[in-house]
Amino acid sequence: MYKVPGWRLLEILYALQLMFECACTVERTCNSRIGIHKKKEFEYFSCAWCYDFLFQTTHKTLIASEVVHYLYHTIENRVILPDINNQTYVNDICSTLDKDECHRWQTCCSAASACCQKQLSVPLGDLNNTCDRTWDGWICWDDTHPGQQVYQSCPLYLTFSVPSRQAVKTCLSNATWERREGFEWTDYQTCLYVDDLKTSIYIGFACSLVSIAALFPAVVIFIRYQALRKQHRIRLHINFFLSLFLKESAVALWDMLVTYERITNSDSSSTVLAQNGAGCKILSFLKIYAKGASFTWMFCEGYYLHRLMSDAFSPPRSLIPIFVAGWAIPFVSTLIYAVLRIVYANESCWSTSYGHFEWIFDAPNLACLLVNLIFLCNILRILLTQIQSHPNEPSHFRRAVKATFVLIPLFGVQLFVTIYRIPTSSPGGLEYERFSIVTNNLQGFFVALIFCFLNNEVISNIRRSWRRRVRDRGASHSRRTDMTSVNMSLTSRTDADFHCVNKPLCDIKNENRGCSPDKGDNMFCPYDENSVKSVPKTDLSNL
Repeated sequence: MYKVPGWRLLEILYALQLMFECACTVERTCNSRIGIHKKKEFEYFSCAWCYDFLFQTTHKTLIASEVVHYLYHTIENRVILPDINNQTYVNDICSTLDKDECHRWQTCCSAASACCQKQLSVPLGDLNNTCDRTWDGWICWDDTHPGQQVYQSCPLYLTFSVPSRQAVKTCLSNATWERREGFEWTDYQTCLYVDDLKTSIYIGFACSLVSIAALFPAVVIFIRYQALRKQHRIRLHINFFLSLFLKESAVALWDMLVTYERITNSDSSSTVLAQNGAGCKILSFLKIYAKGASFTWMFCEGYYLHRLMSDAFSPPRSLIPIFVAGWAIPFVSTLIYAVLRIVYANESCWSTSYGHFEWIFDAPNLACLLVNLIFLCNILRILLTQIQSHPNEPSHFRRAVKATFVLIPLFGVQLFVTIYRIPTSSPGGLEYERFSIVTNNLQGFFVALIFCFLNNEVISNIRRSWRRRVRDRGASHSRRTDMTSVNMSLTSRTDADFHCVNKPLCDIKNENRGCSPDKGDNMFCPYDENSVKSVPKTDLSNL
């Protein structure tokens, strides 16, 4: 006789309970990938699915079902209610997991409960023209218009996932979520491909190091030469380079200390992101601020060159307002964002997306980019006009114009190309991601190369400095050679007198100094300046 498993009997009993349950009262429900449930039932179901989806092994101690909201213990043949508010049940479930897995499971359960609460708190939309808000087992999704793809940061309770990657969910044209194998489907490929992410991190880190290695000596060169340092244009370059140096440094530190550590540490609860300490939040603040500062200083460069082009005889008298704007504007926007994150979403080192609040710092960055594009178009118009009417244009003015054409397209066009993020799971998405990493992280290298190392004025100053050093070194060597010759001459004369090789001369000296060879003093014949030919004054003067 066929024996029905205990957990199957529970499914049947629960189905019968639902059939005879009174439906007189109306209660708001929460949506999930397999159906609609009341709040408490939803929490039990979703918590059981978190266990089942997170730990997909062949032989499980606990198994979940899509019909009953229990976890069935396959060894002890009993059921456990997945209630994270009941410590007894939590201990029973966590006894089948290690410490890190238990933490991840409880985090997933809490996220599911928050999703249900969010669904109940938001008014219902147009159910016929939107894909309904839902919990897919790992992430909470809002109402979405047909024909759209929506993105969410990869949750940290997934093994080796990082918030910089995103899961994708598609709302079809018929206002239903994309389905596979009968269930609503979400694309988590980018969250789970660790090797691809490692390669992208290596590429980005290498490009950041190249930019840092180019920017640092460029700033030193600008500061070292007064002829360069006193120019307004160079002062702007110094600040622009410093903002890029700060950005690349923060990005490199974040990639290696936070992102790389997250995907290589098997204990996800001990990672920097999971610990959510003050250090990583400060680094996140610096990363956001430095990125904003690089955009703002790009705008300052564009504004200054546009001012020179439009009114060459009236350049800005003071750069202080530009300096204040370049560093203060991104600081204010970043500070506002940081305060909001601390109050409302103070988790994961602020690496997860904060929805529309991201525009607090993205909007100024985009505005700088758009205004620079307008500057570029107007500079091009002015240039064409002046070239036609003033063929004998001064060379330095032409160099400024060339610098403008190099700076603005390099950073404007580049950022417009990489401003849209293609999902890495899409065809060509991974290649586009790495192209964006290379072009963005090599900004500093190209700026330093074009405006410092290939700049004729910089090259001339370095050549003059090198020639002066070579000349001074040659003069110093000549002085040392003359000193050696004099010392050798004096030493040879002294030795001759000391040994009294020329006895008549020695006798004369002894007589003059009261030294008599007959008294046995000839071995102490002293050095007499008058007995030695004087060294030419020209040689002595070089000593």
